[in-house]
Amino acid sequence: MTRITRKSTALAIALLLLLSVMAACSKNEKESGGSPSASTPASPSASEATKPSESSEPGESAKAPPEEVTLEFYMPSGTADVNDLQAVLDRFYADTKDTLNTKFKFNFTTFDNIGQQVSLKIAGGEQVDSAFVAQWTAPNINQMIAKNQLANLDSYFNNDQYPGLKKAFTPEYLKNNSFIDANGESHIYGIPFTHGFDGGGVIYYRQDLAEKHGISEIKSVEDLTKYYDAIVTNEKGMVPLSWNGSQDLISDVLWTMVTPLTTKHNFETYVAGTNSSIAIKPDGSLYVAKTVNPWSDPEFMALLPDELKSVDPLAGFKMAREWYKKGYLEKDILAQKDPDGQFMSGKAASVVRTLDIYPSQKQQLETAIPGAKLGYFIINPGYLTGTPKAVGSDFKAWNFAAIPSNSKNIERTMQFFDWLFSDLNNHDLFEFGIEGKHWTAEGDSKYSIPAGVDAAANYNFPGFTLTWNPTMVRYDGNTPDDVVTTLNNLGDTNFFFKKLSAGFNFVTDNVKNETAKLNDVKSLLRTIGDGVTDDIEGTLAKVQKEFEKAGYEKVRQELEKQFSEFLKTNPYEGQ
Repeated sequence: MTRITRKSTALAIALLLLLSVMAACSKNEKESGGSPSASTPASPSASEATKPSESSEPGESAKAPPEEVTLEFYMPSGTADVNDLQAVLDRFYADTKDTLNTKFKFNFTTFDNIGQQVSLKIAGGEQVDSAFVAQWTAPNINQMIAKNQLANLDSYFNNDQYPGLKKAFTPEYLKNNSFIDANGESHIYGIPFTHGFDGGGVIYYRQDLAEKHGISEIKSVEDLTKYYDAIVTNEKGMVPLSWNGSQDLISDVLWTMVTPLTTKHNFETYVAGTNSSIAIKPDGSLYVAKTVNPWSDPEFMALLPDELKSVDPLAGFKMAREWYKKGYLEKDILAQKDPDGQFMSGKAASVVRTLDIYPSQKQQLETAIPGAKLGYFIINPGYLTGTPKAVGSDFKAWNFAAIPSNSKNIERTMQFFDWLFSDLNNHDLFEFGIEGKHWTAEGDSKYSIPAGVDAAANYNFPGFTLTWNPTMVRYDGNTPDDVVTTLNNLGDTNFFFKKLSAGFNFVTDNVKNETAKLNDVKSLLRTIGDGVTDDIEGTLAKVQKEFEKAGYEKVRQELEKQFSEFLKTNPYEGQ
């Protein structure tokens, strides 16, 4: 008689158990009248048959949690620490100890330092499991990708194993937030965070001052100029409109206010990273404007929709000069670096910001200046009228969480992000804090701060670094309905037309020096862009010569080459 070994006995028992489980599955299928789906095996594998038994509660598993891990996240914040963060983390740990079993160390630094800090830590081999990166950090996300510092995250999206990520990040959204690597291939190198596909430019003004001088709500450029005239006449020493003249051009804002709407969008001005403007010819090929001010290029203008062909090419500059001479802008505008601070301190009657920060602007103003009320004038006529397809977007986010390619915890980090976006309650825990303590839900789209809670000491996580997503947005309960409508439009892909450059990234390797020089030369436009000089045409001619000296033609040719290649797979679609 053959002797039966322990090994063969164990194998026999395992086979018997497997047959029993298979029989049970078959019985359950017959009783339910169903059949296994294409994605669900008709019977478990041998390895599954030896796993711990299922919990008696539906949907719960007795599977042992993974080994505990502590993830290191690096991100910028306006404050050194987040109020009451530990309480939120403790709630998260308690809720997920049997599933994710993940701990966190959030490392916060300043906006101007985050890029350098992250890059140095990655280069030094230190633990970094999620790093905030963007097009505006230094080094920026493109530079880090070129150095192979960031992990390719393609496999975690559009993947049924990560349903939260699949639901929150559509293929089109991801396509337009992918980046070109060193091999010329486009991949997902960061989780994109945004509430909308544009901030929605607005002029915030003192509604209390408008009412004081007999002006109700400001709904047009004419209303706005009446308000500024009243400020100049009656509020001596107050700047009507504060503006960051050390960096931006008010002429661009004013141009947007008065430019006619059009239903054809075969052009784009100032394509990101290029200092160039483009238009699509009738045959589908590309034209790159030859002038720094594209509206001054006759060939460019000839390709535009009829509504725009009669627009004065200097309209924005002329309007800026007019506002400057009327006293709407401060005399030393080119030195202004903190327009919002000027507005919040009561030294300015209005400031240009974005509508997506309305709740915080309202709270900050009314806290800083007793009796003040916040008004808002929406700059872009497309937003102001709520006209679909009147505003363009590249559907790009400007904030990303990337994972270093040398991280040992890529999967655990992505499992957390999948959990975060799989349920509104999970998301709200990190964005707003503990419900009932830090905030109170008002349906699925609004929230309020509980009575007695000090807003200044309340939970204040910088959501743009971790949680912002167009599918999960709540607004302050005091937000006016028309603001909510516009904010919802900002997050609706169907509201926008797609910019020509959506999905395009200009690689500057062959024109790095020229691009840097052009950025410096463009600063010469500030004198006319902020209205401080009458010599608009002379300044434009001077800047044009300097552009040509700096190598603008070489940049034009490189842009034409790269964008023409882009058009082969992303042709103009008549948007």
